[in-house]
Amino acid sequence: AEDRGFLGLGLLFTVIPETIVIFGLVISFILMFAY
Repeated sequence: AEDRGFLGLGLLFTVIPETIVIFGLVISFILMFAY
């Protein structure tokens, strides 16, 4: 059970930064085209 928890945390810490970068790119594109 502990191994699964650590594995899940590892996946979260690897996936969350990527999603933040994608959201940042999307927001930057929206701002560029909006103005």
